[in-house]
Amino acid sequence: GENGFLVAADISARRHRRTVANFAAAGMAARSGLVVADARRPQFRHACAGVVLLDVPCTNTAVFRRRPDALWRFTEQRLTELVQCQRELLDAAAPLVRTDGGLIYSTCSLESEENEQQVGAFLQRHPEYELVRQESLLPTAMHDGAYAALLRRR
Repeated sequence: GENGFLVAADISARRHRRTVANFAAAGMAARSGLVVADARRPQFRHACAGVVLLDVPCTNTAVFRRRPDALWRFTEQRLTELVQCQRELLDAAAPLVRTDGGLIYSTCSLESEENEQQVGAFLQRHPEYELVRQESLLPTAMHDGAYAALLRRR
């Protein structure tokens, strides 16, 4: 809402600079804080957030129209490493969300291991969460693909 405060964290200082510029251009600088940090080890107190958005590192298989190099970089080993990183990010974010708050998990991947299977495994590990909605968008000539799941903490 109007009185909310947004905290954005990214492990990459380069992407962080781009986010700072975007927030300033949108007039959000006064209502936001930006930090360079590893979200697998968040430095925030438990139940501090109404909503957490995790736009996780992924194989990028849904953005090959714009980034064809993603298909060349795809390997089973890379998929396994990314799935583990995503799991760690989800588990670290889970305690940050308040009761009745939301956790949004997002990828630009078509791989079930990174999407539906990842969310299903998270729900098994975290029964305090429920799936509200998930959606996959397949890429077309007009747009990239994506996956997102909205989870609610009970």
